[in-house]
Amino acid sequence: MDSNFVSSLKETAKARRARIGIGVWKADAELIASLQSATKYADLLVVGDTACASTLDYVACEEPWKELVRLLAEGEIDGAVRGNLPAGRTMRALAEQFGIHVRRLALLEVSGWAFLLGPVGIDEGETASDRLELLLGGAGFLQGMGVQPKGAVLSGGRMEDRGRAERVDRSLLEGELIAAQAKESGLQAEHKGILIESCRGDDIVIAPEGVSGNLIFRTLLLLCGAQSYGAPVLMDRVFVDSSRARGGFDGPVMLASCMVAMRESSGAVKYLLAALATNSSGNKI
Repeated sequence: MDSNFVSSLKETAKARRARIGIGVWKADAELIASLQSATKYADLLVVGDTACASTLDYVACEEPWKELVRLLAEGEIDGAVRGNLPAGRTMRALAEQFGIHVRRLALLEVSGWAFLLGPVGIDEGETASDRLELLLGGAGFLQGMGVQPKGAVLSGGRMEDRGRAERVDRSLLEGELIAAQAKESGLQAEHKGILIESCRGDDIVIAPEGVSGNLIFRTLLLLCGAQSYGAPVLMDRVFVDSSRARGGFDGPVMLASCMVAMRESSGAVKYLLAALATNSSGNKI
């Protein structure tokens, strides 16, 4: 995917201007002021721990992660963005409210190349089945946007490294199995071992597990200047995770508003749920 793909997401978000809740925690005036620019994509409702002076609609509460998830569950907002709320508390609230195992893929853009990366949570992607579901869910998400995706599966070594260490052997085997299962599901996917440099041009990149995925994400975002548009959670509601290590939240708000428009047209959600349902019923590793 190229920058034209991201441009189309922005135009869709601007056209829809969904009602998006965004969480703030111990935020200063500068962060609150930075949210104003995101209003070009959505009608914002700020959910925070303390009241503050803002022209935006604002809900003050003691546990904003719970309130944000409640508002989403009860349909008082069209979608939600984590903002700078604590990740662990927010993801637990989301999992408990909707009865899901949280899986998310980050949408990144590097020098005109846009792609989904996962797992990005340090406690995600521990099993091959988890990573397969991420790959298939991400494929469904992109298919709903008109993209026929190519997936890359990473593991802990080159193919010729088999035998050097048990954990490397296990990682290589799982990478092969994930790519094979994805191909059986009709997705163009390739196991690329540790050769992350060969993934340029792929639409979905699956890391060996969440810690390495988080390191890849942070390296690209904080050291290499990549643009992050947030990490949509694979579920039938719109929730976009966002890193606290950012100056503003235009990207995640844009993505959430665009996803609401897609959900209403039933495209991306239909593909996403079909992919997850197929995997849950018949593609276990």
